[in-house]
This record gives sequence, C-alpha cells and structure tokens, in this order.
Amino acid sequence: MTPPRAMMLLLALTACDPAEAGDTDAVGTEAAADGGDAGVVETPIEGVCPQGDQDDPWADCIESFEPGPEAVFGHDALPEVVLGPPMPEAAGGSLDVASLGCGGSITLAFDPPGIVDGPGDDLIIYENPFATGDTTFAEPARVQVSADGEDWRPFACVLTGAGDWPPQGCAGITPVTLAEGTTQGGDGFDLADVGLEHARYVRLVDVSAAYYGSDLWCSGEPGGFDLDAVEAVPG
Repeated sequence: MTPPRAMMLLLALTACDPAEAGDTDAVGTEAAADGGDAGVVETPIEGVCPQGDQDDPWADCIESFEPGPEAVFGHDALPEVVLGPPMPEAAGGSLDVASLGCGGSITLAFDPPGIVDGPGDDLIIYENPFATGDTTFAEPARVQVSADGEDWRPFACVLTGAGDWPPQGCAGITPVTLAEGTTQGGDGFDLADVGLEHARYVRLVDVSAAYYGSDLWCSGEPGGFDLDAVEAVPG
C-alpha cells in the first residue's frame, strides 16, 4: 500500500476515476490497453552479486535498484528489507517494504540452486495490496526472470487500462496475510510459462501508471509497487 493502510483506503474509496484523471505522462493509455511493452527492461546485469551459498528460499542480493521519481520509502532499510521473508501484519499488508516508485525497477539475485522449475509455481512475489470491497488496491509490477542476467523472459502482465480488475499475470495483486503464524498470499509464477528450467535473477518493474492510465498513485515517498519479499518455491 502506498501511505499507511487507513489513509490509502480512504484515498482509494474517494479518489476520482483513474480513467478520468487525464494525466498519462508516465505511460499512455494506449500502452495500458494491452500491456504493450510496459515494464520490460532488457538491460543486462552488471555482476554486482557474487554467487554465494545461502541455503534458503529467499532472494539473497540486490543486483540493481532504480527507483522512480520521489520514491524513498523503506530505502534506508535496504537491502535487508527485501531479502528476507515477508513481514505482513495480522490484518494484511506490511510497512516492511521498499517502494519502487512508478516506472522504478529492482533486480534481485538468488544463490544456487536459485529458482528451479517444478510442478506449479516456482516463484512467489510478496507486496502489500489490500482488499477494497470486491477488488484489491494494487500497484502492480511486471515480473521478468533470467538464468544468466542477459536473456530476460517477461511474464505476461495484462493491463486492460483504467484500473480494470484484475491485472492478470502481474505481481502485487494478492494480499499477504498472517494467520496462526503462517504467511499466506502473494503472487505465484511458473518458470515453464516463460520457457525456463532455472533462473537466478528476478526483475520487477512497476507498471502502476500503465495500469491506471495516469500517474494518480505515483507521487510521494511510497509511490508505486512496494516490495516485501521474493521466494523461490522449494522443489
């Protein structure tokens, strides 16, 4: 969520219709209509993250981070704030996140064995969306994966425009909750969908402006996609 939970809920319920906001400076509504290439970044990694031997399912290193304008929420807690397990509150959502800002991106690396294709989802992305009636307030991101940091495979992130629900195939859609000490939720991704058997790198690119057709939720320190954690599903 962008500001604290109660404030964002108020904003979500009282804001003008994103389709009428009229500000499409970040990404035009034409790109939002079919997803276009919004959120696809093919820049090769620079080799910042060495291959370690951490034996856990969580991302191990930030390879690169390019936040959008104004976004600084949680940055003083990097890298740890996005490398461990998710930290949801019992009611859902979390402030233990780093905001990407609209159009911002982050690339994370896993130690071996990394993310391995198996039955069902192989990767789970945890953000802090929260329920607003029959839908969820979301600041979505496109997910890309790579085995070598050069060949990037983007998952289909369908942006139908004007905030139509849901933006299928994107991260930041499913609320993350804590029930009886167990974290539930997050958005799953299957490497088979992009033709990979193994991946070491995960890149997230905020597509909030393309989704809403405006920069309505882009301003301020906590604007855009708010990353909590990235998990490689064991097995």
